[in-house]
Amino acid sequence: MEYQFTNPEYLKFLYALPVFWIVSTLGYRRLSVSKIIISTFLRSLVFLLVVLVLAGFSGKEKSQREISTVFLMDMSDSINEEGKEWMWDYVKEINGSLDKKIKKGVVVFGGESRVITPTLTEELELETILEEITATNISTDRTDIASGLMATLGIMPEDSSKMVILLSDGNQNLGEVEKAVKMVAGNDVKVFVASPPEVKKWGEILVKKVIVPKEISEGEMFNVKVVIENNNDGAVKGSLKLHKGSGILKEWNTEFKKGISIFEVPYKSEEKGFIKFNTNLYIEDAELDLDKENNSKFAFVNVSSKTRLLYINGAKNQKVYLPDALEDKTIAVEIKAPGQIPNTLQEFLKYDSIIFSNVSKELISDGQMELIEKYVKDYGGGFVMTCGSNITAEGGYSGTKLEEILPVRIIGGEPPKKEKKSRLSLILIIDKSGSMLGKKMLFAKKASVELIKQLKMNDNFGIVAFDTAPYTIVELKPKEDVMKEIIRKLSMLNADGGTDIFPAMDSAYRQIKQKNSKVSHVILLSDGNTKSIYYHYNRMISKFQEANITVSTIALGTWLVNTELLEDIAKKTKGQFYQITDIIRLPRLIIKDSEHFVSQSDFHEEHFYPAINQESQILKGIYDKQFPPLKGHTITEAKNNVEVPLVTNIMGKTDPILANWRYGLGKVVVYASDANARWSSKWINWSMFNKFWSQVVRWSMRDISKANYDIKVKAGDDTVSLQIESTSLLNDDTKLVTSLISPDYAGKGERLLLKQVAPKRFISELKDIKPGTYNLKISRVRDGKVIDLKTKGLIVPEKTTTKPLEYQVQGNNVLQLKNIAAITGGKYNPKKEEITVEEEEIVKFNGLAGFLIPLALLLFIIDIAIRKFNKQMA
Repeated sequence: MEYQFTNPEYLKFLYALPVFWIVSTLGYRRLSVSKIIISTFLRSLVFLLVVLVLAGFSGKEKSQREISTVFLMDMSDSINEEGKEWMWDYVKEINGSLDKKIKKGVVVFGGESRVITPTLTEELELETILEEITATNISTDRTDIASGLMATLGIMPEDSSKMVILLSDGNQNLGEVEKAVKMVAGNDVKVFVASPPEVKKWGEILVKKVIVPKEISEGEMFNVKVVIENNNDGAVKGSLKLHKGSGILKEWNTEFKKGISIFEVPYKSEEKGFIKFNTNLYIEDAELDLDKENNSKFAFVNVSSKTRLLYINGAKNQKVYLPDALEDKTIAVEIKAPGQIPNTLQEFLKYDSIIFSNVSKELISDGQMELIEKYVKDYGGGFVMTCGSNITAEGGYSGTKLEEILPVRIIGGEPPKKEKKSRLSLILIIDKSGSMLGKKMLFAKKASVELIKQLKMNDNFGIVAFDTAPYTIVELKPKEDVMKEIIRKLSMLNADGGTDIFPAMDSAYRQIKQKNSKVSHVILLSDGNTKSIYYHYNRMISKFQEANITVSTIALGTWLVNTELLEDIAKKTKGQFYQITDIIRLPRLIIKDSEHFVSQSDFHEEHFYPAINQESQILKGIYDKQFPPLKGHTITEAKNNVEVPLVTNIMGKTDPILANWRYGLGKVVVYASDANARWSSKWINWSMFNKFWSQVVRWSMRDISKANYDIKVKAGDDTVSLQIESTSLLNDDTKLVTSLISPDYAGKGERLLLKQVAPKRFISELKDIKPGTYNLKISRVRDGKVIDLKTKGLIVPEKTTTKPLEYQVQGNNVLQLKNIAAITGGKYNPKKEEITVEEEEIVKFNGLAGFLIPLALLLFIIDIAIRKFNKQMA
């Protein structure tokens, strides 16, 4: 054996021995010389032994390094029972082939690791170990190879030659295996890897995804793509169905090739809102498609519509003009009856503005009015009301939620009426002389029938025929009475005799004079030849002029026609003169003439001209003298802080005709007249009618939000979360407030609790929110006031149960396992004789302190005994 000092610097203390000897000699004067020499010798030996211990006096010995081996077993669910049985058989086989001097241990792992044998032993009690493995409670739905490797380092002696026998399929899905492998390699550990035999992979084909754009514009064409992934070894027969909503959009009966296949269908978005596309995969051979749960997928596309207006028409049986004035390429107007007014806030939110045209309060519920108030105040919607005879104070909107949002109070119904007059009295005078034989009389009768069809109820109509004398065919009376007898009376009318116009005109005059009508009109069909003396003519014309009766004349034919007389009659009575050669045109011509004069009677009140009261964005480009007259209005009075661009003084006081204001986040406009022909007949043909109403409605529309948001909804294991990220620059002193509005919403909606996770990024857990389509209201609030509002469509998907990663893979991850073996100097799937480490000769230094210190104590005791003995002798 060789010896050495580990701390040789302590040998310098031996230089003190001479001093020690001198001091000892002088101190033992009473002893004999021989005893002094013995005592000094003993103490010198003790001193020498202490110095040797301090200097690390050791014996150098060579031997073979100890070998440590740990079996590291994968217990995760990705390895089936057959694989686990194979691994245990492998452990028993390798354990029997290893040198008996090798110390061995066992570690198992899944989602975490467990040490089965804390101390390595030369003999593994395999039965006991198997029982412990079976009883070990570790998670098996994950694979953490890194955890297992680190556990092996903790039980292997540092000074041993270390090797690990890893039994796994290599499907790591937890932990950082690469870092662990490098650490193991740094500790001189060889890892030998063995994987269980691969079982035959089961067949699998699935719908990977349905691809659609997140958002498109109405009418835009896009492609719906279905991605199929076939993991089988060959093509698979089956069918694929793509549904849009509840209907089938496309069906494919085909063979799905190995790998990725894409099926594509073009689709044009004619509807608005969310469209759901879902697909289902059906495979003929069930063995080729083990997991049926992944055979269906769905996706939504949000079709953003044009600017949408809702027009509620409350005037029955009247033609509407306003929607045509508003609709263009960017605006769509939906016309509905009062019975179709929405009942949920989500339905109202589809529209940028709502227009009520002469809608009676009786036709709308209190709940609907509350929704409109919420739609305007809290969601920035627009509201326009045009009045009419249905808008009254008593029994009307006064005191309702709807009047609360209006810029005016309704204090009366229609303006006071003057003496009641019928709208129209019209008499058709037909020449029945011999010149009217044939088609002329036939088309005159036809024109009579067509003309009465154009009149309204309570309009008065009569027919006077003449030859040399007048004949009252139909007495002047209301239309409904005339309709009962006109066909029978006309059938008795025949052409014969001479011609005398003026007696027939006198008969018509006397009948009209008895009626109190706003408009009185006569249409005369004749060739103009008359036997009456002409001085009767001037007197007759004067009576017509004084009674404000207009006469239109129609000259039939060109031969022997007194056009001069007929033209003069029309001119002096402010009627129209016509001459036709094609008798077929007669009915259309009579209707055209009647429409011209009837339109002048279609009003409720006296004409008045609205006046501009103040400048307004609504009236931009329209000036005071350009407004046509109106014929009626609903009496209102403006509230405080209201803009009143148009007024009238017809009642002796200033009444608003056009008023507007902001109510909450929305804007409201009231037009006190109507938008139909009853009070606004002159406006309908006004060149600026479209401009005026376009500016009114556009002013009322919802403000465009200045903010942009990226909205994401994520569905996980039993959770659905919403992420909102602002993508625009907004003031930092604003607070973000969000609410979720369901399709059947009739209250305040559900306010979401937001948690800020990063600058401009917020998340919210959608707890107890049912899957479906919603509106998300996003508000920016400063000092309690909403300064920006945006409403976006949102889809809340169903909660998903994520399939554990252990069940998403098949087979062995050979690349991973080979990489572990290569980095550590081991081998993948080694033979028994290859599982070894090189035997290393090591040098051990055995310290002799355990021998030297007791020897020093013994010598010290002998020295004491000698000195004691010397005293007793003395």
